Amino acid sequence: MIRIKNNLTQKDALWFIAGIFAALFAAAADLVIKQIIINKVNFNGEITVIKKFFSITHIRNTGAAWGMFSSATDILSAVTVICSLLLIYIIYASTVNKTVMFCLSAVLGGAAGNLTERFFRGYVTDFLAFNIFGYDFPNFNFADMCITLGCITLIVYAVFLHKKGGPIFRPGTLAHRIFGE
Repeated sequence: MIRIKNNLTQKDALWFIAGIFAALFAAAADLVIKQIIINKVNFNGEITVIKKFFSITHIRNTGAAWGMFSSATDILSAVTVICSLLLIYIIYASTVNKTVMFCLSAVLGGAAGNLTERFFRGYVTDFLAFNIFGYDFPNFNFADMCITLGCITLIVYAVFLHKKGGPIFRPGTLAHRIFGE
């Protein structure tokens, strides 16, 4: 097998490309779903799916979760760009551990979907609304689900499933040196 810089094999390079394509697929799916919501549901409108539990809505969020940082959209976007670049590198470094790589790809895809919409529209379209035991959970979207599920799966993997001594990052990468595997 041919080795490239940072101990990257051709197989690792293909897995890296697969991780990036997974992220792009998640971002594209998010943007398509949001466009359908924009086209089919009136702004501030609501379609009840399960009475007093779940609705499809159409709201605009200029901030992050729960509307935080709504007056700092530019800063939020800059932080997202920096985190996304870092995620691309960590996906590159984690090709030896497919679970970690695809969890991070989901997070990157969600971040890219929200960032793209924030860049072109100045806001993010949220459309999933849940009322859980009388609490109106903040509306969210497919990208938020990708980020959340990617993070939760990564935590569960790290805490319960990862075998001590098993690789997370490819030897020779900065991430491997930082985390001292």
